[in-house]
Order: sequence, then C-alpha cells, then structure tokens
Amino acid sequence: MNQLMDVELVQLAQEGKSEAFDALVKRYQNKVTQLVYRYVHDNDTALDLVQDIFFKIFRNLGRFKGECAFSTWMYRIAVNDCIDHTRRLKVRQETSLDQLAEVGFDAQDTRKEADVWASVQERIDSAMVRQALESLPNDQRSVLVLKVFEEMTFEQIASILGEPISTIKSRLYKALELLGRQFRQQQFLERFKK
Repeated sequence: MNQLMDVELVQLAQEGKSEAFDALVKRYQNKVTQLVYRYVHDNDTALDLVQDIFFKIFRNLGRFKGECAFSTWMYRIAVNDCIDHTRRLKVRQETSLDQLAEVGFDAQDTRKEADVWASVQERIDSAMVRQALESLPNDQRSVLVLKVFEEMTFEQIASILGEPISTIKSRLYKALELLGRQFRQQQFLERFKK
C-alpha cells in the first residue's frame, strides 16, 4: 500500500479498504501534527485536533473528487480546523513558573551548568513569538505558518486556502509587517525596563 500514489489510496479508501486510509494517515500524520502544533503550541491539544482532523477527512472522503491534490484538500481541512479552534479559545494564557517547570525549567536549580537567565530569556522569546503569532488575524497566520514553518510555495498555499496568489503574498507581507512592528515595540519597551 505504501508504494501507491495518493489518488490510488483515496480511491481504495473510498471503496471501503481501511488499510488504504491507514496508509494515507501514516503518510501525512507527522506533517499534519507539525502544522497543528504551530497553531496551538500544546502537544496534547495538537494530538486531539489531529485525531479530529483525520476523522473529518475519513468522514468526508466520499466528497473528495480529485479536483486538487489530496494533500491540498487535507491541508485545507486541517487549516480550517485550526482556525476554528483558535476562534473558540481566544483566551490568552500567561506563562507561569508552574508552566515553565512543566517544560523542564527549574527555578531552584543552582548548578553552574543551569544557565537560568539564558533559559528564561529563551522561553520569554518563545512566548513572545507565540503571542505575536496568536495576535495575527487567522488569514494572515495561516499564510505565515504554511509559508514559513511548512515551507510551502505560494501556489500550494493558494490552492489550500482557495485564494489567488496575489492575496496570499499580500497576507504574508501584512503578517510580517505586523510582526516586525510588534517586535520593535517590545524591544523599545524592554530598553526602558532596564
């Protein structure tokens, strides 16, 4: 099964061959998980969403007509599910010391090897990037995630999102401009805190 092309696997899965759908899941599970994680930044939530996404793909497989690549159709479902999820949340969480401890930071570690300040700064930078991404409108965030993190071409992104390439490029430009402005503001404010 693993040697078959997506179109062949989809056709077999539509005919009821569960091993064909299993092969599609194995082929794309890591990519979809990476994409979803870039939206939610939480392993458990990402894994839950990935399960939901593949269930939606399975449930709607009969609707796939081959008008685009299966991967394009699948990514469209994944991106839409991520956007829906972020709309439902809209609650920002602040990083606490307990949360930092969950990811391996120990404020009590006094060993010389434990570069506490570098560790804290790295986590703050990561939180700033995550917060900046979360502040973007969903259409801009989708383009940025697909282009920068998933390294897709403008043509692939346009196909997934069902938008013209010029719109995709415009959204990416606006997202990068907004992120740049936010980081410059943050750096400006950090100077006065010292």
